[in-house]
Amino acid sequence: MQAGHPAIQPRSEREPYDPSTYRAPSLSLSRLGQDPVPARVLAGEFDHRFEAVSGNEIWAPKRQPVWWRVTLNQDVGPSDSPQLTISRPYRREIELWRPGDELPLRRSIYGPDTDLNHSTRKIVFPLTQGLRKGDALYLRVLATDLSPSRVMIQPLAQVQRDDMRHVALRSVVLTAMGVVAVLAFGFWAGLRERGYAYLGLTLVLQILTLTSDGGEMRVVPWLNEIAPDVRANIVLNTAAVLASIRFLIFFLGLRTTQPRVAQILDWCSISLGALLAVSLFRTFKYSALYGNLNLLVVIVLILYCGSVATWRRQREAYFLLLAWLPLMVLLVAIVGSRHQWWPEYGWLEYTFPIGMAFGGLGLLLGLTTKLQQLRRDRDTANRLATYDSLTGAMTRAAISQSLRTAVESAQRSRRPLSVVFFDIDHFKRINDEHGHRVGDETLRIVSLRTRNRLRAYDLFGRYGGDEVLVVLADTHLRDAVRVAEHLRESVSGSPLSIDGRLLPVSLSLGVAELVPGETPEQLLERADAALYASKSAGRDRVTGHSLEPEREVVS
Repeated sequence: MQAGHPAIQPRSEREPYDPSTYRAPSLSLSRLGQDPVPARVLAGEFDHRFEAVSGNEIWAPKRQPVWWRVTLNQDVGPSDSPQLTISRPYRREIELWRPGDELPLRRSIYGPDTDLNHSTRKIVFPLTQGLRKGDALYLRVLATDLSPSRVMIQPLAQVQRDDMRHVALRSVVLTAMGVVAVLAFGFWAGLRERGYAYLGLTLVLQILTLTSDGGEMRVVPWLNEIAPDVRANIVLNTAAVLASIRFLIFFLGLRTTQPRVAQILDWCSISLGALLAVSLFRTFKYSALYGNLNLLVVIVLILYCGSVATWRRQREAYFLLLAWLPLMVLLVAIVGSRHQWWPEYGWLEYTFPIGMAFGGLGLLLGLTTKLQQLRRDRDTANRLATYDSLTGAMTRAAISQSLRTAVESAQRSRRPLSVVFFDIDHFKRINDEHGHRVGDETLRIVSLRTRNRLRAYDLFGRYGGDEVLVVLADTHLRDAVRVAEHLRESVSGSPLSIDGRLLPVSLSLGVAELVPGETPEQLLERADAALYASKSAGRDRVTGHSLEPEREVVS
């Protein structure tokens, strides 16, 4: 081969490099269908066996070395520091012989031949001496997939500019995915909602997959040994699909809303789990195809159950389809191109990770909205269980629990606590004479009038049919009797207006103050006894109960 070159046009006589007008030099490619000893290829023994290939893409069968010859159709001067670039470098080992080289330059994304001077966007070989028209470059390519790579000659300035753009974009996308994953795990730790854990795990696995395929793992020494193995790709992708299935089932509540779809997804999970377990030890010729067919089934199921959920107006389904529909289209495009069902599209290199980042963010927002709705539903249920729908007072269970808590607090702090127990005089007669609707309205108005006479922190609950319990914190017996008297006057002071008629109503009230060591049940029993005393004395009055009879207060 030629050891040197005649002088090529110097830089000063050429136009300066302009990326907007630069046109890559024309190349011709030819392929050798066998793998002879390199010295014989370089000596020209097999030149007549190279078969011309149209375009500028090279490829290789899985794990079978292939020789390629790159012939220059025009001069390439050294002034722009020309570089031979090969796209889609993932899981490829490439050797290059330049004119005059006795030993090849070796490049790969992982392993000892990694070139850390450039990004993982392309494999780059320097052509510092330039090339003459008709010069040949020989490539020996070993790949673990069938995806084609584009061969070009570019100035070093353009390679560096493209490297910077690639690194910036990848950094932004991977950082965004990482932030969303951290947020998901943070919400999971704080809220204990497993949906966040599924989402975070899915994103982490996708980050590992992208950095494994994209070559970013090469900066970590021990990952530099694992990432090139095709098993790593299958295991990470399969685990990511499994995590996304679990998230989907939780997110749409499929076990209750669409149990048959959930069952099919469970079978897909079992199938993928078996693939993952086997792939930890070895892979087979159709391992990737098997996993990708399962993925396509999962995509179809996602579209189906998402559409059904949208038809049923499940709010979270809108977020799912909005976040995942573009991503699923990209996945189908990637799967098809990997198996050569249709051409490889260059834009997938960046659109897929961008789609993952936005998809993760969209699902995080959707999950947060779903949990907010669940919390609102739970709060509504709790409110229905805590407050009486007719009177707005606390239910018996709620007021009883609140009384117990208040008594325990008062006993610990040795602060006063009193309760007022009252009911409506002759309430059964009101129901019998005027009907239950008037009786209900009487209860509602009485509750409204009496509750408006209490402090904001006083507890007010409906204990029975027309029985009401009031808990007065930091209140002694005499003050509690005064409060009870205000409650009585708020009702008996003016008749109730119901359905155009005036209905006179009065209350009988009993009051008791907590004593040291007393239980809530004992306190209520004394308040009930005071209420009974008010009724026995003629109703429409307040009686305060004390452990010392001479201190009983009657109003």
